[in-house]
Amino acid sequence: MSPSRAQRTARRQLGRAARAVGRRLGLPAGPAILMYHRIAEAPYDPWRLAVAPGRFAQQVAWLKRRRTILPLPEFAALHRRGRLPAGAVALTFDDGYACNAEVAAPILEDLAAPATIFLTTGALASGDEFWWDRLEHLVARAPAGRLDAQLGPERLSFDLEDAPAMGPGGAREQAYFALWTALRPWAPGARRAWLAELAGRLGVADGPRPSHRPMTAAQARALAASRVITLGAHSVEHPALSGLSPAARRREIEGSRAACARLTGAAPEVFAYPYGDYDAATVEAVRDAGFAAAVTTDEALVAPGCDPLRLPRLQVCDWSAALLAGALVR
Repeated sequence: MSPSRAQRTARRQLGRAARAVGRRLGLPAGPAILMYHRIAEAPYDPWRLAVAPGRFAQQVAWLKRRRTILPLPEFAALHRRGRLPAGAVALTFDDGYACNAEVAAPILEDLAAPATIFLTTGALASGDEFWWDRLEHLVARAPAGRLDAQLGPERLSFDLEDAPAMGPGGAREQAYFALWTALRPWAPGARRAWLAELAGRLGVADGPRPSHRPMTAAQARALAASRVITLGAHSVEHPALSGLSPAARRREIEGSRAACARLTGAAPEVFAYPYGDYDAATVEAVRDAGFAAAVTTDEALVAPGCDPLRLPRLQVCDWSAALLAGALVR
Protein backbone atom coordinates (compact mmCIF):
# COMPACT_ATOMS: atom_id res chain seq x y z
CA MET A 1 0.00 0.00 0.00
CA SER A 2 1.32 3.44 -0.86
CA PRO A 3 1.15 6.37 1.58
CA SER A 4 -1.29 8.27 -0.60
CA ARG A 5 -3.55 5.24 -0.93
CA ALA A 6 -3.43 4.64 2.83
CA GLN A 7 -4.37 8.24 3.55
CA ARG A 8 -7.18 8.23 0.97
CA THR A 9 -8.51 4.97 2.38
CA ALA A 10 -8.51 6.35 5.92
CA ARG A 11 -10.39 9.48 4.83
CA ARG A 12 -12.96 7.44 2.91
CA GLN A 13 -13.50 5.12 5.85
CA LEU A 14 -13.95 7.93 8.34
CA GLY A 15 -16.25 9.82 5.99
CA ARG A 16 -18.49 6.83 5.39
CA ALA A 17 -18.53 5.95 9.07
CA ALA A 18 -19.40 9.48 10.13
CA ARG A 19 -22.28 9.68 7.63
CA ALA A 20 -23.63 6.35 8.78
CA VAL A 21 -23.67 6.99 12.54
CA GLY A 22 -27.26 8.17 12.38
CA ARG A 23 -28.46 4.99 10.73
CA ARG A 24 -29.85 2.07 12.66
CA LEU A 25 -26.96 0.28 14.32
CA GLY A 26 -26.24 -3.17 13.01
CA LEU A 27 -28.32 -3.02 9.83
CA PRO A 28 -27.16 -6.17 8.01
CA ALA A 29 -25.33 -5.14 4.86
CA GLY A 30 -23.41 -8.30 4.12
CA PRO A 31 -20.61 -10.37 5.60
CA ALA A 32 -17.28 -8.70 6.28
CA ILE A 33 -13.73 -9.54 7.29
CA LEU A 34 -12.26 -6.92 9.61
CA MET A 35 -8.55 -6.11 9.59
CA TYR A 36 -6.60 -5.04 12.66
CA HIS A 37 -2.88 -4.64 13.32
CA ARG A 38 -1.94 -3.18 16.71
CA ILE A 39 -4.10 -2.95 19.83
CA ALA A 40 -2.32 -0.13 21.62
CA GLU A 41 -2.42 3.52 22.57
CA ALA A 42 -0.56 5.35 19.81
CA PRO A 43 0.09 9.11 20.09
CA TYR A 44 1.31 9.07 16.48
CA ASP A 45 0.15 6.47 13.98
CA PRO A 46 0.92 7.30 10.31
CA TRP A 47 -0.94 4.30 8.90
CA ARG A 48 -3.89 4.41 11.35
CA LEU A 49 -3.12 0.83 12.37
CA ALA A 50 -3.54 1.13 16.14
CA VAL A 51 -6.79 0.72 18.05
CA ALA A 52 -6.81 1.59 21.74
CA PRO A 53 -7.50 -1.43 23.98
CA GLY A 54 -10.66 0.09 25.45
CA ARG A 55 -12.08 0.89 22.03
CA PHE A 56 -11.19 -2.57 20.78
CA ALA A 57 -13.07 -4.16 23.67
CA GLN A 58 -16.11 -1.98 22.89
CA GLN A 59 -15.94 -2.89 19.21
CA VAL A 60 -15.78 -6.62 19.88
CA ALA A 61 -18.56 -6.43 22.47
CA TRP A 62 -20.79 -4.64 19.94
CA LEU A 63 -19.96 -7.22 17.26
CA LYS A 64 -20.85 -10.02 19.68
CA ARG A 65 -24.26 -8.45 20.27
CA ARG A 66 -25.13 -7.48 16.72
CA ARG A 67 -23.20 -9.76 14.37
CA THR A 68 -22.10 -13.40 14.09
CA ILE A 69 -18.34 -13.62 14.70
CA LEU A 70 -16.86 -16.67 12.98
CA PRO A 71 -13.32 -18.05 12.85
CA LEU A 72 -11.90 -17.11 9.46
CA PRO A 73 -11.50 -20.74 8.26
CA GLU A 74 -15.18 -21.38 9.04
CA PHE A 75 -16.17 -18.06 7.47
CA ALA A 76 -14.30 -18.99 4.28
CA ALA A 77 -15.73 -22.52 4.20
CA LEU A 78 -19.31 -21.24 4.50
CA HIS A 79 -18.58 -18.66 1.82
CA ARG A 80 -17.36 -21.38 -0.56
CA ARG A 81 -20.59 -23.33 -0.01
CA GLY A 82 -22.79 -20.25 -0.46
CA ARG A 83 -24.06 -20.52 3.12
CA LEU A 84 -22.40 -17.51 4.76
CA PRO A 85 -24.84 -15.56 6.97
CA ALA A 86 -25.38 -11.94 5.93
CA GLY A 87 -24.35 -10.76 9.39
CA ALA A 88 -21.17 -12.82 9.59
CA VAL A 89 -17.86 -11.16 10.42
CA ALA A 90 -14.34 -12.51 10.86
CA LEU A 91 -11.68 -10.69 12.89
CA THR A 92 -8.11 -10.72 11.57
CA PHE A 93 -4.78 -9.27 12.70
CA ASP A 94 -1.82 -8.76 10.38
CA ASP A 95 1.92 -9.04 11.07
CA GLY A 96 2.04 -10.64 14.53
CA TYR A 97 2.67 -7.79 16.95
CA ALA A 98 3.27 -8.74 20.59
CA CYS A 99 0.23 -6.68 21.61
CA ASN A 100 -1.93 -9.20 19.75
CA ALA A 101 -0.87 -11.81 22.29
CA GLU A 102 -0.61 -9.55 25.33
CA VAL A 103 -3.61 -7.25 24.87
CA ALA A 104 -5.96 -8.42 22.12
CA ALA A 105 -6.01 -12.14 22.95
CA PRO A 106 -7.15 -11.69 26.59
CA ILE A 107 -9.99 -9.41 25.43
CA LEU A 108 -11.02 -11.93 22.79
CA GLU A 109 -10.85 -14.75 25.36
CA ASP A 110 -13.02 -12.83 27.82
CA LEU A 111 -15.63 -12.15 25.16
CA ALA A 112 -15.35 -15.61 23.56
CA ALA A 113 -14.75 -13.95 20.20
CA PRO A 114 -12.74 -15.92 17.62
CA ALA A 115 -10.00 -14.21 15.59
CA THR A 116 -7.14 -15.04 13.24
CA ILE A 117 -3.61 -13.66 13.71
CA PHE A 118 -1.41 -13.73 10.61
CA LEU A 119 2.25 -14.23 11.48
CA THR A 120 5.26 -12.82 9.68
CA THR A 121 7.33 -15.79 10.74
CA GLY A 122 10.78 -14.28 10.22
CA ALA A 123 9.99 -11.65 12.85
CA LEU A 124 9.29 -14.36 15.42
CA ALA A 125 12.88 -15.50 15.12
CA SER A 126 14.61 -12.13 14.83
CA GLY A 127 12.62 -10.17 17.39
CA ASP A 128 13.33 -7.01 15.38
CA GLU A 129 10.76 -4.28 14.93
CA PHE A 130 9.03 -4.37 11.59
CA TRP A 131 11.05 -2.18 9.27
CA TRP A 132 8.31 0.41 8.74
CA ASP A 133 8.09 0.97 12.50
CA ARG A 134 11.85 1.19 12.84
CA LEU A 135 11.98 3.75 10.06
CA GLU A 136 9.25 5.86 11.65
CA HIS A 137 11.14 5.82 14.98
CA LEU A 138 14.39 6.89 13.34
CA VAL A 139 12.79 9.75 11.42
CA ALA A 140 11.05 10.89 14.60
CA ARG A 141 14.38 10.91 16.49
CA ALA A 142 16.41 12.67 13.78
CA PRO A 143 17.70 16.07 14.98
CA ALA A 144 16.25 19.25 13.50
CA GLY A 145 18.02 20.32 10.35
CA ARG A 146 18.60 18.35 7.20
CA LEU A 147 18.13 14.62 7.05
CA ASP A 148 20.22 13.21 4.22
CA ALA A 149 19.69 9.68 3.01
CA GLN A 150 21.71 7.80 0.40
CA LEU A 151 19.63 4.97 -1.06
CA GLY A 152 21.86 3.27 -3.59
CA PRO A 153 22.31 5.72 -6.48
CA GLU A 154 19.50 7.92 -5.15
CA ARG A 155 20.11 10.67 -2.60
CA LEU A 156 17.18 12.15 -0.70
CA SER A 157 17.36 15.21 1.52
CA PHE A 158 14.69 16.54 3.87
CA ASP A 159 14.47 19.83 5.75
CA LEU A 160 13.33 19.07 9.31
CA GLU A 161 14.18 22.48 10.74
CA ASP A 162 10.55 23.49 11.27
CA ALA A 163 9.31 20.04 12.24
CA PRO A 164 10.22 19.38 15.88
CA ALA A 165 7.99 16.30 16.12
CA MET A 166 6.22 13.76 13.93
CA GLY A 167 2.72 14.80 13.03
CA PRO A 168 0.14 14.39 10.28
CA GLY A 169 1.12 16.28 7.15
CA GLY A 170 4.37 17.61 8.62
CA ALA A 171 7.86 17.53 7.16
CA ARG A 172 8.89 14.49 9.20
CA GLU A 173 5.87 12.51 8.07
CA GLN A 174 6.56 13.46 4.47
CA ALA A 175 10.17 12.33 4.90
CA TYR A 176 8.97 9.07 6.43
CA PHE A 177 6.59 8.30 3.56
CA ALA A 178 9.23 9.17 0.94
CA LEU A 179 11.78 6.87 2.59
CA TRP A 180 9.17 4.13 3.05
CA THR A 181 8.38 4.26 -0.66
CA ALA A 182 12.06 4.09 -1.60
CA LEU A 183 12.88 1.25 0.82
CA ARG A 184 9.88 -1.04 0.32
CA PRO A 185 11.27 -2.78 -2.81
CA TRP A 186 14.64 -3.47 -1.17
CA ALA A 187 15.72 -6.94 -0.12
CA PRO A 188 15.18 -7.45 3.62
CA GLY A 189 18.89 -7.81 4.44
CA ALA A 190 19.87 -4.67 2.56
CA ARG A 191 17.07 -2.73 4.17
CA ARG A 192 18.07 -3.88 7.67
CA ALA A 193 21.66 -2.84 7.00
CA TRP A 194 20.56 0.58 5.76
CA LEU A 195 18.38 1.15 8.83
CA ALA A 196 21.19 0.05 11.14
CA GLU A 197 23.55 2.51 9.45
CA LEU A 198 21.01 5.33 9.84
CA ALA A 199 20.44 4.41 13.48
CA GLY A 200 24.19 4.55 14.14
CA ARG A 201 24.49 7.89 12.39
CA LEU A 202 21.60 9.31 14.44
CA GLY A 203 22.76 7.73 17.69
CA VAL A 204 19.50 5.82 18.17
CA ALA A 205 19.91 2.58 20.12
CA ASP A 206 19.05 -0.68 18.42
CA GLY A 207 16.49 -3.06 19.86
CA PRO A 208 12.71 -3.27 19.57
CA ARG A 209 10.51 -0.93 21.57
CA PRO A 210 8.07 -2.81 23.84
CA SER A 211 5.21 -0.95 22.16
CA HIS A 212 6.16 -2.13 18.66
CA ARG A 213 7.95 -5.46 18.99
CA PRO A 214 6.70 -8.61 17.29
CA MET A 215 5.50 -11.49 19.41
CA THR A 216 7.90 -14.28 20.29
CA ALA A 217 7.71 -17.87 19.14
CA ALA A 218 6.69 -18.84 22.68
CA GLN A 219 3.78 -16.40 22.54
CA ALA A 220 2.73 -17.77 19.16
CA ARG A 221 2.79 -21.32 20.53
CA ALA A 222 0.65 -20.25 23.48
CA LEU A 223 -1.85 -18.61 21.14
CA ALA A 224 -2.08 -21.82 19.14
CA ALA A 225 -3.53 -23.46 22.24
CA SER A 226 -6.16 -20.73 22.68
CA ARG A 227 -9.81 -21.63 22.29
CA VAL A 228 -10.47 -18.50 20.22
CA ILE A 229 -7.27 -17.78 18.24
CA THR A 230 -6.41 -19.24 14.84
CA LEU A 231 -2.95 -18.62 13.42
CA GLY A 232 -2.42 -17.90 9.74
CA ALA A 233 0.62 -17.28 7.56
CA HIS A 234 1.74 -13.83 6.37
CA SER A 235 5.03 -14.72 4.61
CA VAL A 236 8.51 -14.96 6.12
CA GLU A 237 9.93 -11.47 5.53
CA HIS A 238 6.79 -9.49 4.55
CA PRO A 239 7.77 -8.64 0.94
CA ALA A 240 5.55 -7.47 -1.88
CA LEU A 241 5.04 -10.93 -3.34
CA SER A 242 4.13 -9.89 -6.86
CA GLY A 243 7.59 -8.37 -7.33
CA LEU A 244 9.50 -11.56 -6.49
CA SER A 245 10.76 -14.30 -8.76
CA PRO A 246 8.59 -17.44 -8.77
CA ALA A 247 11.13 -19.30 -6.62
CA ALA A 248 11.43 -16.50 -4.08
CA ARG A 249 7.65 -16.14 -3.95
CA ARG A 250 7.26 -19.85 -3.21
CA ARG A 251 9.90 -19.65 -0.46
CA GLU A 252 8.04 -16.82 1.23
CA ILE A 253 4.63 -18.46 1.04
CA GLU A 254 5.60 -22.07 1.70
CA GLY A 255 8.25 -21.09 4.25
CA SER A 256 5.78 -19.18 6.39
CA ARG A 257 3.30 -22.07 6.21
CA ALA A 258 5.98 -24.53 7.29
CA ALA A 259 7.14 -22.26 10.13
CA CYS A 260 3.58 -21.95 11.42
CA ALA A 261 3.18 -25.72 11.23
CA ARG A 262 6.35 -26.22 13.29
CA LEU A 263 5.04 -23.82 15.93
CA THR A 264 1.56 -25.23 16.21
CA GLY A 265 1.74 -28.80 14.96
CA ALA A 266 -0.73 -28.11 12.14
CA ALA A 267 -0.34 -26.30 8.83
CA PRO A 268 -2.42 -23.09 8.67
CA GLU A 269 -5.41 -22.96 6.34
CA VAL A 270 -5.37 -19.20 5.71
CA PHE A 271 -2.92 -16.65 4.33
CA ALA A 272 -2.72 -12.84 4.21
CA TYR A 273 -0.91 -11.07 1.37
CA PRO A 274 1.77 -8.69 2.74
CA TYR A 275 0.86 -5.06 1.98
CA GLY A 276 -2.25 -6.49 0.34
CA ASP A 277 -0.06 -7.01 -2.73
CA TYR A 278 -0.98 -9.86 -5.06
CA ASP A 279 -1.35 -10.80 -8.71
CA ALA A 280 -2.57 -13.90 -10.53
CA ALA A 281 0.77 -15.70 -10.10
CA THR A 282 0.78 -14.97 -6.37
CA VAL A 283 -2.75 -16.29 -5.95
CA GLU A 284 -1.80 -19.50 -7.75
CA ALA A 285 1.30 -19.89 -5.56
CA VAL A 286 -0.89 -19.55 -2.46
CA ARG A 287 -3.30 -22.12 -3.88
CA ASP A 288 -0.45 -24.50 -4.74
CA ALA A 289 0.94 -24.17 -1.20
CA GLY A 290 -2.29 -25.69 0.13
CA PHE A 291 -4.11 -22.70 1.60
CA ALA A 292 -7.90 -22.84 1.54
CA ALA A 293 -8.41 -19.07 1.76
CA ALA A 294 -6.42 -15.85 1.58
CA VAL A 295 -7.24 -12.26 2.45
CA THR A 296 -6.36 -9.02 0.70
CA THR A 297 -6.61 -5.37 1.73
CA ASP A 298 -9.17 -4.69 -1.00
CA GLU A 299 -11.84 -2.66 0.75
CA ALA A 300 -15.23 -4.32 0.34
CA LEU A 301 -17.76 -6.62 1.89
CA VAL A 302 -17.54 -10.30 0.95
CA ALA A 303 -19.91 -10.76 -1.96
CA PRO A 304 -21.26 -14.11 -3.20
CA GLY A 305 -18.92 -15.69 -5.71
CA CYS A 306 -15.83 -13.87 -4.45
CA ASP A 307 -12.67 -15.95 -4.93
CA PRO A 308 -11.78 -17.49 -1.52
CA LEU A 309 -8.13 -16.68 -2.27
CA ARG A 310 -8.95 -12.99 -2.87
CA LEU A 311 -11.20 -12.18 0.07
CA PRO A 312 -11.55 -8.42 0.74
CA ARG A 313 -11.31 -6.83 4.17
CA LEU A 314 -12.24 -3.61 5.95
CA GLN A 315 -9.52 -1.91 7.98
CA VAL A 316 -10.77 -0.95 11.44
CA CYS A 317 -9.45 2.31 12.87
CA ASP A 318 -9.54 3.70 16.41
CA TRP A 319 -13.31 4.10 16.28
CA SER A 320 -16.12 4.00 18.78
CA ALA A 321 -18.54 1.11 18.43
CA ALA A 322 -20.99 3.53 16.77
CA LEU A 323 -18.47 4.46 14.09
CA LEU A 324 -17.66 0.79 13.52
CA ALA A 325 -21.38 0.13 13.09
CA GLY A 326 -21.54 2.91 10.53
CA ALA A 327 -18.57 1.53 8.63
CA LEU A 328 -20.32 -1.82 8.31
CA VAL A 329 -23.47 -0.29 6.85
CA ARG A 330 -22.68 -0.04 3.15
